[in-house]
Amino acid sequence: MARRNPPVRHTKQDVAEAALKLFCERGYHAVTVEEIAAAAGVTKGAFYYYFADKEDLAQDLWHELWGRLADAASDAYDEQRPLADNLKRCFRATLEAISSLGEARFFLREAWVLPKVEVAGRVDQQSGAVLVGSLLAQAGTDALGGLDVDAASAVLLGAYAEAMLYILTTGEAAPALAVLDRVIDALVPSAPKVPLRNRGHRQLPRRSQIPSTTKTGPPRWQRNEA
Repeated sequence: MARRNPPVRHTKQDVAEAALKLFCERGYHAVTVEEIAAAAGVTKGAFYYYFADKEDLAQDLWHELWGRLADAASDAYDEQRPLADNLKRCFRATLEAISSLGEARFFLREAWVLPKVEVAGRVDQQSGAVLVGSLLAQAGTDALGGLDVDAASAVLLGAYAEAMLYILTTGEAAPALAVLDRVIDALVPSAPKVPLRNRGHRQLPRRSQIPSTTKTGPPRWQRNEA
């Protein structure tokens, strides 16, 4: 009887989980492909069947962990609250969720400087810009005191990225969240008191529902640089 191969998705997940555990214990650069394969119970050839190299695996892990954070933002959204409150709730939910990742946050901190992961991070940041931009656009420029929606989205996402890096480095969320709240208060001085739902707003999409940036392209402020 011919031997049946294990389900690809299951085996790939085993490799990813084994790699994440090793990365958290010893650091990304100290772990070899051979050690990852051994920990996952697969051959080195099987590793390269699923991933081009160790950095490709790190990119996969980054997307998975970022997806959890993005979903936390979607879950925190409350259509009955004003714009500033929702921005604070969504950002706070993702940054606080870092703590729930346990030792995985050490991988996120280390992976931040890997070339492939940096590219993946830019794509994920564009997805985040779509979420933030949708909230700002639906609230209107009046809610931003006349500020440009794309520019406001870029500044907010930049502040969020720095807050995340601070938390990943120090493990302290409260100081970064306090600063981020101040940034939101400064950008949204006249947040509407009426719930966004009354403005025709729909439920905030989860990350999996956002169109790929390869189809929609980056925000206008990035397209102008091309």
